[in-house]
Amino acid sequence: MPQYYIPSERIRAGEFAAGPDESNHIARAARARVGDEIEIFDGKGGRYLAVVKSLAGGLVTGSVKGPLPSPEYKTRLTLCFAVVAKPALEDILEHCTEAGVDVFQPVMASRVQFDLFSDWERRAARLAQVVLAAAKQCGRGLLPEVRKPEKFDDLLAAGGAAVLASADGEGPDEAVKKLAGVREIKLFVGPEGGFTKGELEFARAGGAGTMNLGLYTLRAESACLAASSALLTRLG
Repeated sequence: MPQYYIPSERIRAGEFAAGPDESNHIARAARARVGDEIEIFDGKGGRYLAVVKSLAGGLVTGSVKGPLPSPEYKTRLTLCFAVVAKPALEDILEHCTEAGVDVFQPVMASRVQFDLFSDWERRAARLAQVVLAAAKQCGRGLLPEVRKPEKFDDLLAAGGAAVLASADGEGPDEAVKKLAGVREIKLFVGPEGGFTKGELEFARAGGAGTMNLGLYTLRAESACLAASSALLTRLG
């Protein structure tokens, strides 16, 4: 059963009121009728079974029957990924939302060939929609955050546990041993060609670990998914 996004402020006293876009999806795309059961989520971790009570005026309202399971990993993962072209960028957001990433942090590194800084305000809304669609599809109650691009050095200098995907890094099992008990991690995945030697040295000097993703070279979108899944499935 698909789920629909109803912000928490639209769920009150056991009742919900869908906004215009979700009302259109529920009433027209899904052809729901009064009395139908649907699943809704608030983007903050809550998922609920609900019943449609009215479709008047093109707006869907109803009652909440009860909570649904909304599992999340204990580890809060921020995916710091090198900025890539649009198709790969949207693939990263979609598939890594499904994998359990909590925060998407685009990174400007030395070998990045694309600029999101100058075009961020125009593109941010579209990227948020990609994440929303992925969360709806995969059944997550929590809506991941998409942050504005930051520079590689600044993100590392801000501190916190960090791991870089690197061909010369440790295997996932070994890398995870050093993160036991850590609940917030920044995972860095580089651009085509990887991080520069200087960037890797800067990261290691600051205490960041490195992790390899297998024998072969992965595309950026594949590397982000593989690295995120490797950490989250091991750390829980």
